[in-house]
Amino acid sequence: KNDKSRRMDSDPGEHDSGGSLSSSSSPSIEVIQERESSAPNIIIDGICNACQTEVDILQYSVQCFKCESYFHAVECSDQTYCVSAKTSFTQHLRPALERTGSYENRFGRFFFMCNSCCTECELKKVITHDKRVEVIDKKLDNLRAEFRNELSDLKKHFLDSTNVSAPLLIPADSTNSVNLTHAPVENVWNNSSRTKNLFTKKVLVVKKSENSGETIDSSVLRKTCVENGIQVSKSFSTSKDEIGLVVNSDSAAKTLIDKLKVSAPHHKVQSLPPKTPTINLVGVPNDISKEDLKEEIFLQNPTIKELSTTAAVQGEDKFTILAISELKNNSDLSRATISVSNTIRNYISNGCNDRIYLGNGTCKVYDAFHVKRCFKCQKFGHISDKCDGSVCCGFCSGSHETRNCSTKNSTDLSQSCCSNCKNSDNQDQVSNC
Repeated sequence: KNDKSRRMDSDPGEHDSGGSLSSSSSPSIEVIQERESSAPNIIIDGICNACQTEVDILQYSVQCFKCESYFHAVECSDQTYCVSAKTSFTQHLRPALERTGSYENRFGRFFFMCNSCCTECELKKVITHDKRVEVIDKKLDNLRAEFRNELSDLKKHFLDSTNVSAPLLIPADSTNSVNLTHAPVENVWNNSSRTKNLFTKKVLVVKKSENSGETIDSSVLRKTCVENGIQVSKSFSTSKDEIGLVVNSDSAAKTLIDKLKVSAPHHKVQSLPPKTPTINLVGVPNDISKEDLKEEIFLQNPTIKELSTTAAVQGEDKFTILAISELKNNSDLSRATISVSNTIRNYISNGCNDRIYLGNGTCKVYDAFHVKRCFKCQKFGHISDKCDGSVCCGFCSGSHETRNCSTKNSTDLSQSCCSNCKNSDNQDQVSNC
């Protein structure tokens, strides 16, 4: 590295305010001896160590900012150790170091640093970086060890909680000696006959009275549920002002239906079928039929076929292809809408990363949603045939039908705003509509 001046933002108080090369303190003998080997042009007692000539320190030398040693800057017999040419030194470098002339009011300060000091500073930075890396490595090793210990404890706790000790059995024919043996441990969660009624929620709707047309008395309904120990997860009102109940099992639903026939004979109870997911399989060939598509999916995805067979046995909605429609942005491919069981949907999501093998590649799977929106009042949850609201435009929220709107073909989008955003309390939603 060549010795050179460096411009640094530093505290002027570290050196004399004028930037003079003179210094009140002298470098130590150890520093001088070290610099003699690395910088031959160091000045010792006014003599250049390289050319052995007397040097005017105030005119032809520079002082290192760090070690404060003086070095022969110009006109040294060995040009390799000259800091710069004489003209550049006298006209630019020296005025910059002393902050005189045109450099007097410049921002920042220039300092000179010798090769040895530059190398020393760079080594310190490398050592500091290495120490930081070492500290980070130690922290990572500690985190790995803690994670392994916690994982081992968790595994041990899980095994202890599942391997429950069974009661001790004493043989009936033993008289004098007692032979103790353990009965085999049964995992009750693997017994489908004991768990088939658990966590299978059912939705029931209590209809209005056939005689009076009134909703069932809430006190009668509550009393029936309490006296028969029926667990109700949720109750709600339907659009027809009928009472809906979500019970936790098939047996609870059957019990409630039977008991309401006695306590509220004029109110029929309807059991709603469970909702099943619907998915869109994107990237299906156009020239494939529903039957061929299902067969190809089952051949290349045997787990889905197995789960579909299991779902059929349990009475769930099977793997049913509802429709195949052409994509709007790609006429060469289609989208298949498929009704699947909850088990199959969970497998596709968690086990297949929402992809299904088909042909010589995979097809992306998306959830299909159908949201009802009224074309009359523009609100969600119902259709225009059953709407009692006022007419509202879907483009400008005006009091006219959407098909008669004069601004829907306009390029000025500032006049467009849907009624749901316009009636919202969130102003950001209105501005971004």
